[in-house]
Amino acid sequence: MQLFTMAAALLAGAILPTGTHLLYHHYSAYDTRDSQLFCYHASTQEQVELQDASFVHAMNGDFGSHCYDITFMAIDPLADEWDIFRYNTISRKLENLTERSGFRNEDPKFSPDGNSLVFKRGYWSHEANDFVYDLALMDLRTKDITMLTNGGGEESMPCFSPDGRTVYYAQSGNGETAICSLSLDTLETQCLYTESGVHAYYPMAAESGLYFSKWHSPTLRNDCIVRLTDAVPELLPFNDTAYNCSDVFPCPDGGMLFSSSRDGSYDMYYFDGTQEFPLTSCNSQLQELGASCFTAQDTQIIVRETLDFLLCRGQSGKNMDANGDGVVDGFDLAMLKRMK
Repeated sequence: MQLFTMAAALLAGAILPTGTHLLYHHYSAYDTRDSQLFCYHASTQEQVELQDASFVHAMNGDFGSHCYDITFMAIDPLADEWDIFRYNTISRKLENLTERSGFRNEDPKFSPDGNSLVFKRGYWSHEANDFVYDLALMDLRTKDITMLTNGGGEESMPCFSPDGRTVYYAQSGNGETAICSLSLDTLETQCLYTESGVHAYYPMAAESGLYFSKWHSPTLRNDCIVRLTDAVPELLPFNDTAYNCSDVFPCPDGGMLFSSSRDGSYDMYYFDGTQEFPLTSCNSQLQELGASCFTAQDTQIIVRETLDFLLCRGQSGKNMDANGDGVVDGFDLAMLKRMK
């Protein structure tokens, strides 16, 4: 894995809360296979591109239980298939978790404890004469994969609830896309939101609620970002009918990251609860999308739990192994403290 330092993103650093680690990608167009994945640290103002000969068109990055653990989707150029990759920024270990599986593997998201991944897995169905996509769960400690669904159509864009017991996802069918939930305890599913003639997608769960993007209406197909409150989508204040707002990522401080096409191409913004600010130094003439962040608040939690674990004051189910060598020790604690 090669890391390329980019120009310091001064304006982005001034806007984002101190200690924020940001993942995002940009491309000229989805079908051009030119997507690049970036990691930015607001405190040091260092931005790097994640690049390696073993993949192309990297996108949709996500942090695990600490910011050294990253997952993303990309195309394996030798197999010509979408795969799920995992990368440790300390050891620089890169692993293709679904290598030569024969499936399309996309949309990975870590569980809150960092020990599992949920993603969508697709295959060509001759019966349906189309791709069929289901949801899959990988235990990162064993690499075992469990299929969570087995239906027709497309189930995609999964994410975990904050407690890790529920998976939210988008389900397509009959020209519409609904937002659904799946209990990992019972495997029961529930439709949380659907609207006739409207597509809804990109769910993201946080302590503050469930967020997703949807069309404004069947006739106005610009995307807007909503929070689901009592089964009713509540429009967030930065939406506008004249452009798209999408790819929301709620932050623990009450703010959120999102992408908007208000200036033509998609750019990233940070909303502090009152006002939105463009991440100017990260934005370009390309399409900036798929923001994910790891914050100082997240850092405090993992450092405290790791310290308690090493002092035998408590147990934690989280992945505290900073460098991915299979052992949690003082080195891991020191590296986790450096995340601030």
